[in-house]
Amino acid sequence: MKSLLVTTLLLLSAYVAGQTKINGHFESAEGWSREVYLLAITDYNSVFASTERYNIDTTSLDSNGNFEFSLGELPCTDCLYRIDVRPADAEGAFIYGGTSKENYALFELQNNGSYYLTGSVSNLTKSFSINGGDASWSYEEIRKIREPVYAVGDEVNAKFTDEEYLRGKDIDSLQSVFLGKLEAVINDNNKLLADFIDRSANIYDRTIGLSVYDYDQSADNDIEYYEEVFNGIDSTYVNHPYYRQLAEKINEVKYVLPVGSVAPDLRIIDSEGKMVSLDSTGKNLVLVDFWASWCSPCRYENREFVKPLYDRFKDAGFEVFSVSLDKSRDQWLKAIEKDKMTWINVSDLLGTDSPVYTTYKIESIPTTYLIDKEGMDILAKNIRGEELVKFVEQYYKK
Repeated sequence: MKSLLVTTLLLLSAYVAGQTKINGHFESAEGWSREVYLLAITDYNSVFASTERYNIDTTSLDSNGNFEFSLGELPCTDCLYRIDVRPADAEGAFIYGGTSKENYALFELQNNGSYYLTGSVSNLTKSFSINGGDASWSYEEIRKIREPVYAVGDEVNAKFTDEEYLRGKDIDSLQSVFLGKLEAVINDNNKLLADFIDRSANIYDRTIGLSVYDYDQSADNDIEYYEEVFNGIDSTYVNHPYYRQLAEKINEVKYVLPVGSVAPDLRIIDSEGKMVSLDSTGKNLVLVDFWASWCSPCRYENREFVKPLYDRFKDAGFEVFSVSLDKSRDQWLKAIEKDKMTWINVSDLLGTDSPVYTTYKIESIPTTYLIDKEGMDILAKNIRGEELVKFVEQYYKK
């Protein structure tokens, strides 16, 4: 009997020791749900995505704002965990990005750990803190570095939701002003973020820091820095999923439609209803630009950089072949007219269901390719802004 009791106590002790406890207190706010979601994110590319895919548990804040998750063996110890809260009217997964309203907390967990979390649901990412566990990583330091960018994001959101401020103003012109300001702040802030990344060999500092640094996460426009960050990850992480995923992303960028390969032809209807093929377009240098009327960064790029470049070099043979991922013909044509896109404009009006989406390996827009008409060789991918200007200037200096 005594032996059975001892065995039972040992089993119970092992059961308790095998638990990972997450307790916390969140200040609730009007307009926010009391539900709290816990995700185990095994693909670092989805760390900032609105998704139900990685949900492992759900609980609710009690009347005092307290909550608890009690887990057995963790589904993974080589991944990051995320807690999400949602606006009361959200339907399904919902993530705010780039403002002080960010509604998630990102951190590392270890088996058998006991953790205590605090924060406010109305700005969880900014206010979140975690205590407990061993060697626990959290997003807090990267988030603090990025604060100046998010402050501008708050300013932009406030302006563009203020009907009184917007009344009588040209929205596209305002977007250009604010996007220009945001781009300048991001460029300055990236220097601080890069310094932080370079000082750490931690897999999360490097992969998550890089995701924030390269906000469109395309890698194409900064592949050398991607490789530098990858090579600086400590060798103890070589079997970590995030390490392999970053390696795959770099490999895909370098070897899927790489610079130096032949650009696939495109045959699409233009804005006047005529069939146009890419391989019959232009005289020497062709910019293939994938965009949409609803994409503010795309339209900013076209107005501020592509249009002036086209006007300067069109007589020298520079051509622009703009492929819209719109579905609305009216919205597409209105954007062409308003932004004075006087070059070749084509679209099959299928949006992201268009075959061109997979043919040109598009992950996000704007996506661009610079092609030498002779041989249809890809000279550059996803260079924009001042970098695009310098490239075209150098091309015609030759």
